[in-house]
Amino acid sequence: PSSKYYGVIHFRDGKRWQARYHDAAGKLKYIGIFDDEDAAAHAYDAKIKEHGLESIRKVNKVDETGRLIPKTVAPAFGMSRSAPATKRKSEYYGVSQKGPMWRACYRDAGSNKKHIGTFENEEEAARAYDAKIKKLGLQSRRKMNEDAQGRLVAKPGRA
Repeated sequence: PSSKYYGVIHFRDGKRWQARYHDAAGKLKYIGIFDDEDAAAHAYDAKIKEHGLESIRKVNKVDETGRLIPKTVAPAFGMSRSAPATKRKSEYYGVSQKGPMWRACYRDAGSNKKHIGTFENEEEAARAYDAKIKKLGLQSRRKMNEDAQGRLVAKPGRA
């Protein structure tokens, strides 16, 4: 189950909160386990800022008093079956929507489908896809989402 804050999920014991993030290469990094959801969110924000990832990862917003503002996400679980799905096609290569989350996948040199990870937004998934393709040296065989300056560029006809 998810939290009302970015980078925080319910820990498996159901009583505590786990803070985690994806580094610049899209690799999942664990920060720690916290008794308080807000403390986990603050730890996540500090780690994102420490590693200079604010431009590619979401940071929790705070109000003028310094209190955290919950993220706004469309309901995913517990929606009535009559409610229409909000699934849409991704603007980026290697990215698809899975419920409220975005999945990054690629095909290896043998054309076998490989799962990279699940992300809170489409842009994070696209950057993780590109990082994996670069790491494996598949740029000449797979389409990329970033231009030469590292900016995300939508698939043709999707911008």
